[in-house]
Amino acid sequence: MISLLSISKEKHMDTQSGVMIYNYMDTFFCCHVNKDKLCEDRVNEHMLVYICSGELTLISKEKRYYLKKGDAFFLNRNHMLRKIKQPSSRGEPFKGLFLQLRMPFLKTMLAGNNITVPLVTIPAVSKAHYILLEKHPFLSGLFTSLEQYFGAQQYPSRDLMEVKLKEAVFALLQLKPELGTVLFDFAEPWKIDLADFINHNYKCDMSIEEFAHYTGRSLSTFKKDFYTIFQITLGRWLIKRRLEEAKALMDKEGRKPADIYLEVGFKNLSHFSTAFKKEYGLPPSALVNSTAM
Repeated sequence: MISLLSISKEKHMDTQSGVMIYNYMDTFFCCHVNKDKLCEDRVNEHMLVYICSGELTLISKEKRYYLKKGDAFFLNRNHMLRKIKQPSSRGEPFKGLFLQLRMPFLKTMLAGNNITVPLVTIPAVSKAHYILLEKHPFLSGLFTSLEQYFGAQQYPSRDLMEVKLKEAVFALLQLKPELGTVLFDFAEPWKIDLADFINHNYKCDMSIEEFAHYTGRSLSTFKKDFYTIFQITLGRWLIKRRLEEAKALMDKEGRKPADIYLEVGFKNLSHFSTAFKKEYGLPPSALVNSTAM
């Protein structure tokens, strides 16, 4: 039997922001945030999350959700949702465990187990960005065992990891049987209005392949449709649109470049400053100084 999980381990640390991420098999993640916030904008796969310490804010278009130490929740796939991870008000670092439930694994699990999927879909569940789970020994026991692997720097074997994934799914179905209609819904997203989606999500850190996926298009169709609408490539359009937003924030609100470059979609201040100068002929700091005078 060929496993659906490949063996890979990765540790990423940003000493400036105090962010450390452990990644095991692109399935099991442990994230530490000591100082600054870490923002992300998309949820590609179903995910089970447990907050060991610190705080997490989930931001959708409709609402903000505030979560704390000890909370466990389920994130629905194919949603745009900003996750802000940060230390608690008492200075306790953020530490969260993230377990991805990928579609190929779920398909194999459904085919190989006697799982009954509810026939009726509950909109409040299927359309929810996230679902808070009640505190239960099933979940606390699962995450306590997984957390110990990161603490010891010894990771579970591939077979054991698959057992843990199955345990996570069965725990979810035990606590909320109605989640079966979400976990085992393998339909791809419908083709949606491209211009509306891009204009609402241009600040998100996504690849062109991910933009294509979220608009329900193949990569070639996405490129063709995008150019037909905007008469420019996606990469160039994103830079121009993000710079326009940044310039407006500095002009109208007197915001500083260091405070907005992440907000408008740039990964670092240096890239933002270079792009701004290339587009407008002067560094962003010059605009801020002229506004302050």
